[in-house]
Amino acid sequence: MDKGYIAPETALKKLRAARSLGQTVYIYGATGYGKTELIRQYLKSRRYQYISCGEDTAALFALAEDAPEGMPDGEPGMPEGMPPDRKGDRKKKDAENESRTVVVLDDLHLLKGGQGRKAALSLTGREDIWLILVCRSPLPSWLIPPYVRSGFLIITEDDLCLGEKEVTAYMETQGISLTEEELASVCKNSRGNAYAVRHTALKVREGMHPGPALQQEVEGAFARYLEDHVMVQWDSDLLEFLMQLSVTEEFTLPLAETVTGNSHAAQLLECAAETGNFLTATDGTYRLHPVLVKALRRRAAEALGPEALKDHAYNAGLWYEMQGQIVPALAMFEKCGNRERIRELLVRNARLNPGNGHYFELRRYYLGMEEKETEDSPVLMAGMSMLYSLLMQEEESEYWYGKLEKFASAAKGGQRREALGRLAYLDIALPHRGSMDMLEIMKKIPALVFDRGIGLPEFSVTSNIPSTMNGGKDFCHWSGEDRKLAASIGKLVERILGRYGKGLVKAALGESLYEKGEDAYEVLTLFTRARMEAEGGGMPEIAFAAVGMTVRLDTLQGELQTAKEVLASFEKSVKEQGAVQLLPGIAALRCRLALREGDKKAVSGWMGEAPDEEKEFCVLERYRYLTKVRCYLSMGEYIKAQSLLEKLRYYAEKCRRAYIRMEVNLLSAVTKYRVGGEWKTEFLAALKEAESYRFLRIISEEGAAVQELFAAAGKKLLEKEITDREWFSRLLDETGKVAVRYPVYLKGQLAKAPDFCEAALSILRLQAEGKSYSQIAGELSIKTATVKYHAAENYRKLGVSGKADAVLAARNLGIL
Repeated sequence: MDKGYIAPETALKKLRAARSLGQTVYIYGATGYGKTELIRQYLKSRRYQYISCGEDTAALFALAEDAPEGMPDGEPGMPEGMPPDRKGDRKKKDAENESRTVVVLDDLHLLKGGQGRKAALSLTGREDIWLILVCRSPLPSWLIPPYVRSGFLIITEDDLCLGEKEVTAYMETQGISLTEEELASVCKNSRGNAYAVRHTALKVREGMHPGPALQQEVEGAFARYLEDHVMVQWDSDLLEFLMQLSVTEEFTLPLAETVTGNSHAAQLLECAAETGNFLTATDGTYRLHPVLVKALRRRAAEALGPEALKDHAYNAGLWYEMQGQIVPALAMFEKCGNRERIRELLVRNARLNPGNGHYFELRRYYLGMEEKETEDSPVLMAGMSMLYSLLMQEEESEYWYGKLEKFASAAKGGQRREALGRLAYLDIALPHRGSMDMLEIMKKIPALVFDRGIGLPEFSVTSNIPSTMNGGKDFCHWSGEDRKLAASIGKLVERILGRYGKGLVKAALGESLYEKGEDAYEVLTLFTRARMEAEGGGMPEIAFAAVGMTVRLDTLQGELQTAKEVLASFEKSVKEQGAVQLLPGIAALRCRLALREGDKKAVSGWMGEAPDEEKEFCVLERYRYLTKVRCYLSMGEYIKAQSLLEKLRYYAEKCRRAYIRMEVNLLSAVTKYRVGGEWKTEFLAALKEAESYRFLRIISEEGAAVQELFAAAGKKLLEKEITDREWFSRLLDETGKVAVRYPVYLKGQLAKAPDFCEAALSILRLQAEGKSYSQIAGELSIKTATVKYHAAENYRKLGVSGKADAVLAARNLGIL
């Protein structure tokens, strides 16, 4: 570290607090975070004893033996019965702290022997010493007793991270001026690591600019530093173990044992955790720092050789395969070059429906196969047809459907039955074909299944979305005759689909009735029975559709807490069943509830794990994308919202998705209205199409966001365009009720704290406490008229019309 190092203020504050209290300090962070330099800077004007546990254990033993008489090892030095310090004794306490010898015990992670640790423990309770412990790892188990007893002050790696302020100051000492974009890039890529910041500065002075090339250079240099100066300090068995594990960046204990074949994996992982802050563990999953992985792989290539690494990758692939984790298994088999295993896994994945399989994630493997590798397998040909349909490439999808048809006509026995079953499946499930001919297709299926004994593959009726009418296919056009269809073909559908059809008809009928605003008790009964049927031997995805619609019903009726409880209970059940494919949809639905109550923190948290549409657009993520659009609207990020909506519009057109088309038109109208664009055409298109199906809820659930469009469009235009007056009257009435129940739903960022003067904020805070205008006037010593004026201005800035909505909006915006 050089003299230009700028110590982070958070770490300095903690050191000052610990010094004033005479409290032992424990500092930890990975290599390069400036632990030692922080201490040097803080203690530069004070005498202190510095001991490195890797170089000078003799000094540690000598200091431990020099303890004052009568002081037990590792125990506090306060005489028994002495009362605690009072405020009047503060000066005496400060003098005692100043008189203490400052001892810095560095490289604590190198202290492996029992005698060395005992000597370090003996220093933790001594009153004649202010002890500062420095280590690469979080607090080790052998230091827990004195930590609990005496209460160390912990300075973490996060506290040591250099922020924009420190990076800017350091760069200025080096004569470097960065733009805001360059500074953000340096801070992100360095992760606050002082070594990385310093190396970045050196390279910038040599002429490089912040960006991918510089990041690669810095990471490579840091990896070489770890290899040459850090890894050489490790025991040989630990180093070999981690080199073997470097074939994967994250792992569990069973996976580590399988990859390495080492029965002492648990002890070695514990040792690795204490060696440095490069290994983190969350819920039993360990992760190695990316830069360390790079260093380990480079060392492993030399020390173990390519064949040994292939063996370890193969072991990892087998373990992932046994756990049903196809995506990482394929990555491992690709790493070891085993094409036969790759093909076997691709066939296995193609047997799954798109909701349970990994078509999109594995498209690189499927599209990389030669045609001759695929055309001798009916499962792979069907998989290719489905994949291309998911990629919205109809011609290629139909090409593989044709290849499968040709194969079926020439095949015999089991392969012919397999091919015919796959063709029937594709007739029903191919996304680009829509659902207009579905009734005729379903009528032909019994002859195949029941008369000829041909089995159908598993289906994804909902694509893991909480809807049956807008799930795997769009069935809006069935809604007009929903009761008739449920009575006439319901049993046939359930019989054909088997366990995939249990509860389906009731869930679909309930959803159709809900969308049209029919009797809530009948709708709830249908959803409840659908869930019970699905949970009694059916599929969890049908149960999720029923639960999701129940949540929408509860929310519409203002029972938001009930909706949250229903969803939380179902999520717990899903986790117990291991139906992890439903968890992303559940999280998205929970985010929609958070939008209703203006929970910015929850919305922001979900956005952090939402799919990135700019990186790639996957049609299977459509429900989460539409949730993300609503988040963008609530955050005022209208360009991002419109960009995503256009992608969804393209999908809706290609795959004949009427419901999504209406949803996109509606949300696009809201977006364009807020930015001053032409919005009426799309708004009226959404209204007219919803009217044709007599759907209410797709419009009314958007509440205040749609209500302002109604007001802006004007009564005259709406009455001219909408012919069904009774339907439109119900729509207006219901939309108004939702707007009142959820006033901050989809509200953009209308105001921030700086937009309010101190008096206005004080009034808002007191209103939040339930105080009246006169009470507020008395407390603030101002006129009641002044209070009313500020309150009205607050309402205007927040875009609301009353006190309750103002308080809720202010909390949503972080003002209160």
